[in-house]
Amino acid sequence: MALDEKQIADLKQSLRRCKPEIVDAIIKFRQAGDRTLVPSIVLGIIERYLPAENKGAIAHATDETRLAEDLGIDSLTMLEVVLSIEEALGFRVEDTELRGIHTMGEVLQFLDKKLTQDQTTSVSKSYSEMEIAAILPQQPPFLFVEHASINGDHLTGSYLLRGSENFFEGHFKGDPVVPAAIVFEALGQACCLSVLATVPKRLNKVLVGNQVVFATLDGAHFYKRGKPGDKLEIEANLTKLRAPLAIFEGTVKVNGDRLAYIEKLVLAFGDEPPMGKAL
Repeated sequence: MALDEKQIADLKQSLRRCKPEIVDAIIKFRQAGDRTLVPSIVLGIIERYLPAENKGAIAHATDETRLAEDLGIDSLTMLEVVLSIEEALGFRVEDTELRGIHTMGEVLQFLDKKLTQDQTTSVSKSYSEMEIAAILPQQPPFLFVEHASINGDHLTGSYLLRGSENFFEGHFKGDPVVPAAIVFEALGQACCLSVLATVPKRLNKVLVGNQVVFATLDGAHFYKRGKPGDKLEIEANLTKLRAPLAIFEGTVKVNGDRLAYIEKLVLAFGDEPPMGKAL
């Protein structure tokens, strides 16, 4: 999937301590999906976290090279490596999946299997208004997603502002404008749909009671007024998933023009998610 300029800039910034050729390989992999680049990317990321005295060892690493004994990677460093690999390759690795991985060969085998699984399970699914209402705990008249489509980490959705919504009556008298909170609510509900529709399968976890709550919101921007008759066009990307948190970046547009943007929307999920404000 093609990366936009901001995504490329974000990758370069977060992976700036890797060698430039490794960052270039990461961007090429994300753009073209060339899996032959994965071994060199993984080696480059691991090298970035190695103790100074062990950095030379990566050049001679084989499938039998041990992460702890030969390269000096402890459990905390391994977590940092995994987080960087997640960001570089564009998928998540759960802690339970790392058990039994002790050598470079096992790392590469695991990633090859993971990439294959992602290719076979990243199927777009569309949701009607009835299906959305059956999944989400929010219900009319406080349901602001009518149509949605989820493809892997990417989701789109829409909601038509008919003008009959009760919030228009007092916001504002004689000049109806959709409240910013409703716009962000619509985006949040679409992200909530993504969590409820995909996380159980991804993490092999049952979300009892459809518990998803708002945890934090950073970098919220509002650019123009939404009026009756406008269709909210919602687009969001799941940027990180690690139970019990799902992190999204999202945009709401009207007629192709940006209405609102959230840099980081964090949802908490599970049987007893961290305290937060319900979306």
